Amino acid sequence: MKTAKLIAAFFVLVLVLNASGQNPDFRNSNWGMDSAMVKRYETASFIDSKNNSLVFSGKLSNLDAKIVYDFTASNQLYQAFYLIRLNSKTPSLYVKYFQLFQELITKKYSEPLKKSAFTINGKAITPDEWASNLISDNLNLETKWKTEKTDIDLFLYSINDELYIEIRYASLDYTKKADEEKKVEILKSL
Repeated sequence: MKTAKLIAAFFVLVLVLNASGQNPDFRNSNWGMDSAMVKRYETASFIDSKNNSLVFSGKLSNLDAKIVYDFTASNQLYQAFYLIRLNSKTPSLYVKYFQLFQELITKKYSEPLKKSAFTINGKAITPDEWASNLISDNLNLETKWKTEKTDIDLFLYSINDELYIEIRYASLDYTKKADEEKKVEILKSL
């Protein structure tokens, strides 16, 4: 009888451990993985590796995206993001996709902690004015969510007249570790 209970307890433990392994933190990867493991599990096309980052070319649904993984100095995954440039320079299309991503991420992770639309001159504007302000590099849109392990940020911004949508996932624990490792590296150089 005791053996049967132990076997049942072991079986339940194995199921729990397997179930927890099936929920990756970003795409097919989990926070803390090393770059070799991330590269092995990523299905997008590898582009480049530099400065503790891996860059891939892939898709987010039907949208072309760069997929970037950032690692701590000790080679542990601490953040990753999609960088999306549409096949259009129409600001209203970017606004539409930003709002779509905002809606979908909210469905997946609950209401955002913060939504902000800020202009360089600090003027308050309505969503109807977002597209025209993007054209003049006068607007940044940002929405933030938080889960048990991850900060999620959605951005829409313009750099040198190029529009970008960015969806960034950052580990709460490993981001702190990355910051501490950067401080140690900087301190060595001082």
